[in-house]
Amino acid sequence: HGRGANLHDTRSCNACTWNPPNVAEVKRRIDELVGWGANFIRLDLESYAQAEGRVHYKPVTDDAQYLADVKAIVDHIGTKPGVYVLLSLWVDATFSQLGWPTAATAKTWELLATTFAADKHVLYGLCNEPQQNFDGARDAEVWKAMNDTVAAIRAVESKLGAQSHIIAVQGTGAWARRLDYYVSHPITAGGGANIAYEVHVYDPSSEHAKLVTQPAATLPVIIGEFGPSSGVSLTDVANLQALAEKLEVPHLAWTFHMRCPPNLIVDPGVGCGVNMQLQPTPWGQQLKSRLAAPW
Repeated sequence: HGRGANLHDTRSCNACTWNPPNVAEVKRRIDELVGWGANFIRLDLESYAQAEGRVHYKPVTDDAQYLADVKAIVDHIGTKPGVYVLLSLWVDATFSQLGWPTAATAKTWELLATTFAADKHVLYGLCNEPQQNFDGARDAEVWKAMNDTVAAIRAVESKLGAQSHIIAVQGTGAWARRLDYYVSHPITAGGGANIAYEVHVYDPSSEHAKLVTQPAATLPVIIGEFGPSSGVSLTDVANLQALAEKLEVPHLAWTFHMRCPPNLIVDPGVGCGVNMQLQPTPWGQQLKSRLAAPW
């Protein structure tokens, strides 16, 4: 029964990269989101190839303090009974041009898998959104990129004698919307054990059967992002929430932020949001009400 929302790290959807990192603010938002009733959080890690004026921007492989900050955030989530975190690489310079994990991404995951080897409340999300590939012509290539990255994580866990964490692989195209290839070609690395298949759904109700119901019939599915958008109403979103609960599919709303739409909290319009009032938007209120009701 995992449900909750996306939450950004200290970089905060590039809103807070111009100021020193503030772990306490991320912890405050975790407290609020769990207070809403969330028991599942997707923690979105972001890093950039160039500073371009940012005070902090480097990946965990090049910034020990950033890795320590991420660990502190994940540890804080671990203090909440029954709450799990999907640790996801969201913006990352190692991704291919189409958003796939690469050999360099696997190196990042080797470090993260070492860091969080003993943390039972942590799941891993390999990348954000494989793009394009609407016709599936490159599905086999995306699959290999995912499978190779899973293999790198499993090798670390095996070496450390650690548990096999749940790893979410993302839809092969259309910005992580397409899970159909995995139905006939599930991940094989590590024997294919403890793999979840992550889909992002910003679509009207008429698309939900294709995007969620059909793959969820045979695969463990996680809806890693969803929310209202152009042509997608709050009613469509409510229908998706009801469907996910009916199918026992964990789902994570986008996003517990004020400036990274669709936003769950209201933008006060000043600074990067440190100590701001965490007031729900209409989308946020819909999620909050849903989380308050039993599943």
